[in-house]
Amino acid sequence: MKIEVDEELVKRLESLSLIELKGEEREEIKEDLEKILAFFSKLDQLDLSEVEPTFHPVSGGKMRKDEPEDPLPVNLALSNAKRTREGYIVGPKTFGE
Repeated sequence: MKIEVDEELVKRLESLSLIELKGEEREEIKEDLEKILAFFSKLDQLDLSEVEPTFHPVSGGKMRKDEPEDPLPVNLALSNAKRTREGYIVGPKTFGE
């Protein structure tokens, strides 16, 4: 399956990514996408007929029983936090001052 990287695709990806590209950036992204897709098309050409299927090393997911337990006491849960306030962990600001 060949995917054509055109202006419409780049604009759609720009919209989905919530970014705004300038003309030159759009062209660079278009070229990068074409290179990436060309690489994947090379993978499609590999002869894998002699390759044994892989398997998960653990047969089936071993699930533990879901048994209710008493919750961790608040003071113990907060004991390793650098800063706390009114029973909550205080973290660094991530944006805005």
